[in-house]
Amino acid sequence: MLLKPAGLFGVSLLTVTSLLTGCSTFSQSHEATTTDLESDQAEVAVADHAQLRVDTLTDTQVKFNPLASLPSEVKETSGLAMRYGKLWTINDSGDGAFLYKLNVSNQFVETKLKVTDAVNYDWESLAQDDANLYIADCGNNAGKRDKFQIYQVPWHEIDVAANGSRLSSERINIRFAGQQGTFDAYEHNYDCEAITVVDDKLWLFSKNWADLQTQVYQAEIGVTPQTLSPMQTLPVNGLITAADYYAPTGRLALLGYSKRRIFGNAFIWLFDVVGGKIDLTRSQYYPLPEYAQWEGIIWKNDRTLLISAESSPLSSASLAEIILP
Repeated sequence: MLLKPAGLFGVSLLTVTSLLTGCSTFSQSHEATTTDLESDQAEVAVADHAQLRVDTLTDTQVKFNPLASLPSEVKETSGLAMRYGKLWTINDSGDGAFLYKLNVSNQFVETKLKVTDAVNYDWESLAQDDANLYIADCGNNAGKRDKFQIYQVPWHEIDVAANGSRLSSERINIRFAGQQGTFDAYEHNYDCEAITVVDDKLWLFSKNWADLQTQVYQAEIGVTPQTLSPMQTLPVNGLITAADYYAPTGRLALLGYSKRRIFGNAFIWLFDVVGGKIDLTRSQYYPLPEYAQWEGIIWKNDRTLLISAESSPLSSASLAEIILP
């Protein structure tokens, strides 16, 4: 979904890099605003903020490779999944309940499938395990939603489906604890555009317009309805739009960008997951050299990430590769 311009008071690349240069520590003097959070959540935010140790990666360490423009059918690509070496994506609000398999080499949609018993109110992220693909309908930029859905689609149906086929789905209904009423657009912490699977649980990462942090929520697979409470708060200093966890290495990648549109910046955070929690004492941060509305991320292998950007006034829908040191 397109971002609202935020004037000249967003977070700039200069601000971020001044905080994150080299190995640094966020002290409590840099505490973020915790508007709309419960008091216990605010205490968690302060504690997590104090723990954060950051190693900033540079372009001499990381290779950023633009790969391809994406076809017009997926110009609002908002999530990525990979199965047998093929990329799958979705569009966010404005499209129907469709899945798209991409032929990246030749830049066309290879397969388009309809998800039944599903509505694309604001699809924003994909997650996967060996059994299912999960579609997160959690977008809430406008602040008017208090009920969200995750659709569970079995891979065994997707794998054999011909172009134009229909797929069954099961719905997981979720709500966020502490959310009461509606909010002004782009000024609240109850938006979500990032999910992934960690140790047989769905992890959701909020897109916090109000304080530029992200709350980490955990949902049970196959259980509905659920009310989710945050288990961690990460001081990411931006808007998180995608997440992916790579089980073989225990590494979590978060993708996002600053609230500012003009002269904004995009970034990737890398964390280790240890004992079911995100370890903030050895995180890495990489400011992307090209700003775009990056919305999807997927681990290709233990050192390589693929990221996708939807079309915006600043850039076209595209795919890029990140090779880590």
